[in-house]
Amino acid sequence: MNTVQFQPRFHWVRRSTQFGMLLLIILIPSLGLFRFDFATASFYIRDLQIEWTNYLFLVGLIIAIGTAFFLTYRTIGAAFCGWACPQNLFAEMADGLTHRLMGKRADVRIDGPGMIVAASKNKATNWLVLGVSFLAASAVLAFFFLMFFYTRRDMWGFVTGEVVRQPSMIVMYWMTTFFIFIDIATVRYLYCDYICLYRVWLRFFRSPDALHISYDASRSLACDKCNYCAASCITKIEPTNIKITDTCVDCGECVDACDRLQARSGTKGLLSFKIKEIKDAESGNGKALINTFIRTKWLLGAFFLLGCTMMVWGGEVASQRTADKEKLVKDNQKIQRIARICNGQCASLQATCNGKNMAGCYRASACVCECTLKQDPNSSSGDSLRQCIRNGITHSQALNL
Repeated sequence: MNTVQFQPRFHWVRRSTQFGMLLLIILIPSLGLFRFDFATASFYIRDLQIEWTNYLFLVGLIIAIGTAFFLTYRTIGAAFCGWACPQNLFAEMADGLTHRLMGKRADVRIDGPGMIVAASKNKATNWLVLGVSFLAASAVLAFFFLMFFYTRRDMWGFVTGEVVRQPSMIVMYWMTTFFIFIDIATVRYLYCDYICLYRVWLRFFRSPDALHISYDASRSLACDKCNYCAASCITKIEPTNIKITDTCVDCGECVDACDRLQARSGTKGLLSFKIKEIKDAESGNGKALINTFIRTKWLLGAFFLLGCTMMVWGGEVASQRTADKEKLVKDNQKIQRIARICNGQCASLQATCNGKNMAGCYRASACVCECTLKQDPNSSSGDSLRQCIRNGITHSQALNL
């Protein structure tokens, strides 16, 4: 019997995509591209401060995110969860480590069938390695998570112990580490099912036309008494009978598993990705996505573009406000610098100014105005300064007669 050389189509591509998304999430705060700042109630996009009272930007952001959710629900379905969401990556890695240390069928999740650990692996050393691994991963992830809320200088100061907010940051860091540890160690996919806003909305708004796993029921005899695809499913569902409300994340692991098994007999697997009427996942998914979007998603696309436009417009407003603030700060600094210089140069004349010597007051005033004009010849107050000089000289001379 001929066999087909099997090459996984989805596993390593998906894993690369997951790690790429994780790297992107780490780089965004590390490079200072985006940050929340609760102290000033603002977003920071690079060095641009966008206050939360910038309703044009805020409403645009809400519209863009909301419509982006619906666009993915109607086109790629749950593929974001299986291919890009870091939560699923951590859950998969935690499952893999648990299986290696506690047995192939080990399950320590709070939503699982109960504590399942292989008797031969139920050792203190294995539990310690598992716990320390989860804790170390949680500590690293907590650091990068906090970078979305603290400046890079604050985070570096936190590491070196030089930041003034060290006590509060320590509390925030260890609280974050604790919650991430609980998530990785015991919650895992339960977070997706009941807490994740994207996933909860997906249950209500996912389209049956969107990307999904399709089963070729006409060849059901080929998988009689076979449970290979279900054993490979990362969310523990039955890939041959997926409902729209199931927790399938379109990862493709079941497709690879079925292809691997059927390749031994030289036949094609019974599972494949499908979008609407396009059944051949290898040749038609890209075209189907485009057609699906064009035919039924143009309104959502228009709202998405509207949201993006409002964000750009709001960003321009924030940029102008920032430029105005910076100009005001520079102008104030310039005024203070000139005042220090001129007060120093005219200090002797200012010392003669008193109620009995008004001429000295006028001379001191003229001196300061003349000095200011020399320091800033192009000042917008040039005419007023020249008038000040003339008045000071005229009044001082009149009083000395």
